[in-house]
Formats: sequence, C-alpha cells, structure tokens
Amino acid sequence: MFRSKLGEEEGRKIRIEIKSRSTKTVLIFLISLFVVLTYGYHRLEKDFVYPIVPVEIKADFLSEAYFSELSEQYDQIRAEHRKWYLFDTSKAISSHAILTQMMQDLKDYENLLSGHKHFDLYFETFDQYVKQLPYLTEEIHYFRNELNRYGEAPEQLEEMIERVACGKWQLFSARYHRYEVSEYDAGYNVKFISANGRFEVVYHAETGQMVNDPVNMGTYNYAPGSLHPWKYYQHHKYDKVPWKKWGNTNQISYKEITKRKSRHGSAEQRNSIEELDNVIKNKMSDSQKCR
Repeated sequence: MFRSKLGEEEGRKIRIEIKSRSTKTVLIFLISLFVVLTYGYHRLEKDFVYPIVPVEIKADFLSEAYFSELSEQYDQIRAEHRKWYLFDTSKAISSHAILTQMMQDLKDYENLLSGHKHFDLYFETFDQYVKQLPYLTEEIHYFRNELNRYGEAPEQLEEMIERVACGKWQLFSARYHRYEVSEYDAGYNVKFISANGRFEVVYHAETGQMVNDPVNMGTYNYAPGSLHPWKYYQHHKYDKVPWKKWGNTNQISYKEITKRKSRHGSAEQRNSIEELDNVIKNKMSDSQKCR
C-alpha cells in the first residue's frame, strides 16, 4: 500500500509538471504571436500606402440608397483586393476609398448635412470606416476640422451653458487647450464636448468668446475617449497620435504647440473653472424647458 501511495504521488507530480510545461508553451506561443502581429502591423502602418481606388455612387447624397451603395462598394473593393495571407490590406484599401468619397461628397454638398434626417448616420458611418484604417492620412486627420463645424456649438459661452444645462453638451478637461498665446490669457480657456463625444469647442471664460486659433482650438473626435480599454486605445490611435504628428492644422505643429508654456494649473484656470461649475449647477437647478 505504501508503494501504491508513493506511485500515485509521483504520478500526480508528473501530471502537474506536464501541465505546467504545457501552460508555459502556450504562453510562449501567445507572446510570440503577439510580438509578430505587433511588428507586422507596425511595418504595415509605416510602409503601406493607400492606393487611389474609384468609388461609383449613383444615389443622392445622404439618401438611404447612398449609405447602402457605400456599403456595397466597400464589399466590392475589399473582395477585389483581398489577399489570403496574414496581413490583408483589403480592409484598409476599401475603407480609405469610401472615406475619400464621403469627404468629397460633403465638400460638394456641404449645405445639405445640417438638419438632415441622416445627419447622425453620416458621422456614424464616417467614424466606422476611420476605425478600420491601420493609420490616418494627413488629409483625413485635418478633415476633422470640417466635421467639427457641424457640431453647431454657439459662438458665446453663455449660450453653451444653456445647452449644458439641457444635457446636450458637457464641461470637459481643457488641459491640452491652455498653451500660451499672445492674444489672450489661455488660463481662462474652458472646453466642452457634445453628448455623443464627437464635437468639441473651447471658450475663453473671461470674454465668453469661442477659441478658434490652431493652438488651443477644439477638434472633432473620430473615436471619443472612454475608460473602456478598447475605446481608450481607439481614441489614442485615431485622435491623439495624428494630433501629435500633425497638430490641429498645418499652421503650427504639435511640437511647436507643446514648447509653449501651459497655463493649466494657474490661479486663473482654477478660479474660472470653479466659477463656471457654480454657474452651470445653478442653471441646471433652474426650472426650464429644454428644446
């Protein structure tokens, strides 16, 4: 019986050792696969150039048929360019082609989007295709400034406070919108984002005017920020990384912006935010009808 128990113990140890080795093998494989994929996608982002691919849309801009044709064209282009190996670029090629078409259509019919019943659908569709790209082009990055105009933020801070009280916008951190400029004290800059997280606007709390300069301006978010890990990653990839590469506009680079002294944390900044918070709370407590 003693030998029997000893044999069982040795067998148990052997099974544990085999299981441990198997677990280590699987972990090593997964880590190796992650490294290979990460390196491969890095090379793809660095070396891949989007080709010019024609898109044929016959339907009227913003019609239901328009969005159906975009989807059909995406599938067709992807099928034509699909490669059956690890780093298939067909998704990137087709997404870029659709985005190029949508940008041109908005430029051609810019007055049709505001107030259209498919207003939200245009932005949802555009953002969807952006998030299928391995990296943004300079053109798509700067196009966010065209899109941000459709947020319809009021020119005056006082009007924005009314919209915040109605839940249409919310006060947000302006940490990266308080770099020194000669025209005004950036310590008074405050930032708001729309309820869906796409549109941004910056105001100067002392004057109540909208801030539009290329140093501290608000911009459109292709992937609104979130504490959710995947959404946080997408916001970093499609909004922050391009900003650090190209800045807000081609007038001034990110490096030139961040070389300026930040007024974030100044007494003016702290006092203006505290005062604005109180104004918003009082406005929200008032009985009012929100349109």
